[in-house]
Amino acid sequence: MLIPKQYLLAFRKFFCKHDEVFSFRKYNDYDFHEYCKCSKCEKTLKWVKGFDEDIRG
Repeated sequence: MLIPKQYLLAFRKFFCKHDEVFSFRKYNDYDFHEYCKCSKCEKTLKWVKGFDEDIRG
């Protein structure tokens, strides 16, 4: 019996210790979304939405 890939990914995210973490931003016209993800399982640990004041003219 084969286990579907979705179950394996969920199992990995549940038991991952999230030792290696990286963050990145995605920009829209006037705001951004910053994501903090685990490098091993790619689970989003936290995210922040904000306004980038450098874009204002």
